[in-house]
Amino acid sequence: MTTPLQSAAGRLAMVANLDLSGVMRGRSVPAIRTAEVLADGLPWVPTNIMLSALDSIPAKNPFGPMGEVRLFGDPAKKLALPARADRPALDLYLADIRNMDGSDWMMCPRGQLRRALQALEARGLTLKVGFEHELYLTGLQEVPTAAFSLAGTRAVSAVSDEVQAILATAGTRLDQFAAEFGNHQFEIASPVADAGTAADHAVFAREVIRDVALSRGLAVTFAPKPDAAQPGSGVHIHFSLWDSAGNPVTAHSGALTATAGAFTAGILKHFSAIMAFTTPTPNSFARFLPSNWVGVFACLGERNRETAIRFCPRRPGNDARHAGASLEFRVADASANPHLALAAIVRAGLAGIEADLSTPPHVEGDPATIPQDERTHRGIASIPTSPVEVLEAADAVGPAWF
Repeated sequence: MTTPLQSAAGRLAMVANLDLSGVMRGRSVPAIRTAEVLADGLPWVPTNIMLSALDSIPAKNPFGPMGEVRLFGDPAKKLALPARADRPALDLYLADIRNMDGSDWMMCPRGQLRRALQALEARGLTLKVGFEHELYLTGLQEVPTAAFSLAGTRAVSAVSDEVQAILATAGTRLDQFAAEFGNHQFEIASPVADAGTAADHAVFAREVIRDVALSRGLAVTFAPKPDAAQPGSGVHIHFSLWDSAGNPVTAHSGALTATAGAFTAGILKHFSAIMAFTTPTPNSFARFLPSNWVGVFACLGERNRETAIRFCPRRPGNDARHAGASLEFRVADASANPHLALAAIVRAGLAGIEADLSTPPHVEGDPATIPQDERTHRGIASIPTSPVEVLEAADAVGPAWF
């Protein structure tokens, strides 16, 4: 016999967008209204995009009580959350925020990334991206296990199994769910995809893990530094450049190409501004400790986890191109909106290409061990240490990027 909680009438569909604080917000309707809502959208309040993670509204914001926009769910980006003992199934659609006439609303994070990628495509380039997230799960029955151990992986295997099954409903998965260095810390990796899809699937991965953890009586946090005595949790953004014909253009003969080098130089030049979108909270800065594999120096290094950008050349093909080569942006965390983080990286990289910047030199070893005067001479700068610095840098470039 069907219970009220399992009835079709009680099932909901949610149309939602990740806001500037990295929180999923939107509206829910009975699932029987899905077709109507996807076609016509749902009303949304402009100020909602600026809610803080603590649900406060900034005293100074450009909207106040005025205006209206609409949430339009993307039919191709649907996630089916399963029924639980105490709640029915729910369909989640990622949404674009549009103006009342259906045009793009400038504050929509998904729209910002889409426009940045269109600017990149105008240069004959595309981007493939993979996100890695670190997180802590508390409430597991096992005692803390050794870092990267089999026991640690077994501790989370039931969670991983359920997460993978739910992500499959959205046409995605995790390429990794592994024990990390901290006590009950884990790392997940979403599969490499085009940049827009990668950001969407990173959002889905976070939301599914939260949903599964809640259903199992666990607590999950993606916070950058939830415990001062434990390692922090970052987000590593792996990306590679490709031309419009589908050829890899990140590396050739073991080195960055001139195009990828200029793209990387642009990121390093505008690193402080980018951090306003990749590490946007005060807690983000608690993670920035030297000699902790965080990347607190804005420089490039080949296979170097102490540099803010790590170059991974991988194996070359017969044509000396490196199809598997990637660059890793290491100074990001899950308090960021993945769409805005990627948009900022793309805009900075494009600025480097347009300025025809030279490939930055590689830094070997830990930059913290290099004397300060030598770091200054070599142009190895420390990343900002406060939100104020990154906000000032973002203000300087924001109008041109967004």
